[in-house]
Amino acid sequence: MHNDAIFEEFIKATEQIRKDLNIVLEPETDRAESDLGFDFDAEVFQDSKGFCFCVSEEFDGPTRKLTATLSIYFQEGAAPFYINENIDYIAGHSNFLCRWAAWAVFNFKQAHEKISLESLFYESQIRVYGLPRYCDPAEGEASLLFNGMLMLQQDKVLIYKFRHIDPPSGYLTRFFSFGVWVNTLKNPPFWVIFPNFCGLDSGRGFSTYKKFGSLISMLKEKLEVEIRNFDIQYEELDTFLLGHATSFNSICREHDLYNIFYYNGPIRVLKGSEKEFDKFKERLQNKEYPQALRDLRALVQQAEENLVKLKELDYSKIKEPDVNKLASFLVEEGIIDGRLRSWFQAFTSIANIASHKNFPSQQDLKKGVLRVKIMLTFQLGLQLLEELDEPLIKPIDFVEFSEEIPNVKIPQEESD
Repeated sequence: MHNDAIFEEFIKATEQIRKDLNIVLEPETDRAESDLGFDFDAEVFQDSKGFCFCVSEEFDGPTRKLTATLSIYFQEGAAPFYINENIDYIAGHSNFLCRWAAWAVFNFKQAHEKISLESLFYESQIRVYGLPRYCDPAEGEASLLFNGMLMLQQDKVLIYKFRHIDPPSGYLTRFFSFGVWVNTLKNPPFWVIFPNFCGLDSGRGFSTYKKFGSLISMLKEKLEVEIRNFDIQYEELDTFLLGHATSFNSICREHDLYNIFYYNGPIRVLKGSEKEFDKFKERLQNKEYPQALRDLRALVQQAEENLVKLKELDYSKIKEPDVNKLASFLVEEGIIDGRLRSWFQAFTSIANIASHKNFPSQQDLKKGVLRVKIMLTFQLGLQLLEELDEPLIKPIDFVEFSEEIPNVKIPQEESD
């Protein structure tokens, strides 16, 4: 790429950083070039805040090295946020400096301006429109929603714009989710979330991004609109929506943890272990899968032991009781279905591995078949808790219905 083209993109990236950091003043830029390469610099300071952005090119013989550096000053007396990287891996892609600048600011915000989704949404109802990673049907649903809001919306429209960025392995692709506050007279107010449906670095995604922008402009013609920008990992938003949205299930999340996030756990067989069960769910939602799998195995064994005690059975003859030994004991005592024996064995064949090493790792979860196996293990463990809870449910006493009509003497009215 010619130096003039790189410098032009450098100016665009600098302007993007300025807006992302809410800095009003225009940065001062400098351009220096020689046979050995170039240095493009931009800096601006506003009170105790500001940034320095630099892109440089150096040649080592025939080999070129392209480096980007960003320092962000955000608080008086605090060390600036600093990131410096060789960006040759991204240089061949469109808008590569804007992508890297967004990635650098994204990392800064994750470190120093982390948002709380709970505080953004409070306990409001959340509805999810569209499908993650697809432009359709979000475009049509957004058009219907916004046109309806023109007629019925009360007060101003608040819009959350969430920016997500793929890591370097994904070439720093920028994509977005939007949240729209809907408040009408006829219904209680609620949020509509369009998750991960548009972006800046693909043709179709950018077209949808512009379409959504035109719909927002349409709202601004008749309503007051406030847009708040946030940087957040999409996985974090995805997990939050799974646990809080009224519906967030689609063909795009097969074998995921949708049902587990809404599962509250059996009541009787885990009595006394409620805190341990809550810790298991917390680790699961935080994607601490090895710890969560170990927790679930311990909960299944605790449930077995509780069931044995509540049924007043003696299992003292079992040496070093574990999940499978206790399951066999409960089958032999006629407490649970004998066909469940193989279920316990299937569960422990995977769950036991987590007790001896860091399994499943993030690398394990990238393998499609293995990921499904792990997710099914979580589902199977929860089903076993339900199976162990079932014998503690008291049978309902039914009153036998008789078709025989009782002989009831009806009093006669006295005549005058």
